[in-house]
Amino acid sequence: MGEELRAVLFDLDGTLIHSLPDLVAAVNRMLAGEGRGPLESEAVKAMVGDGADALVERAFAAAGGLPGPDVAPFLDGFLADYEPRSAETTVPWPGVVETLAVLKNQGLALAVCTNKPSKATAEVLASLDLGRFFDVVVGADDAPALKPDPAHVLVILDRLGVTAAQAVMVGDSHNDVLAARRAGVRSVVLSFGYAHGPVAELGADAVIDHFGDLPEVLRRV
Repeated sequence: MGEELRAVLFDLDGTLIHSLPDLVAAVNRMLAGEGRGPLESEAVKAMVGDGADALVERAFAAAGGLPGPDVAPFLDGFLADYEPRSAETTVPWPGVVETLAVLKNQGLALAVCTNKPSKATAEVLASLDLGRFFDVVVGADDAPALKPDPAHVLVILDRLGVTAAQAVMVGDSHNDVLAARRAGVRSVVLSFGYAHGPVAELGADAVIDHFGDLPEVLRRV
């Protein structure tokens, strides 16, 4: 490894937390409000990761099309419903809390780098008592561009005061790996997250099968 590792950036949905059931519930409440039938969990899973506006557009596309000419009012309604209820059934993946504590005790700076809306991100981190681990949290509303744009990663490196060579991005999707690579940051992906395809084909520097494997893998990526 080159420079000493100083910071670890984490995606949120599918990486730190299993949030899909709450997202599915919110999507289906939105669709029901427009007289549409519900979507299956796996269908919604394939829509997650590119921000709330993409999720709303994809959900309506799969359920007969957007009811109006503009996604904005439907996005606003979705967020107003989802944000206060975003942690009803959401839980950290097994090993997350223990692993974050280990990394924190090692003196590493930790950050959240998520395309999730910032209010929902704050709600989830507070509800699950995860916020205490992170030095920086940058959600969709706090970044100049969403992943896979490298700007999302670069703004965090700047706020942490670390170089790209001193950081690793941990995620579960193509967006995470691509944003990291474009920013010059190494990446680790989970084999059990919300990837839209084979994890081995994402091009990460390492793949882990359990969150508890992360500290050991970080020593050698």
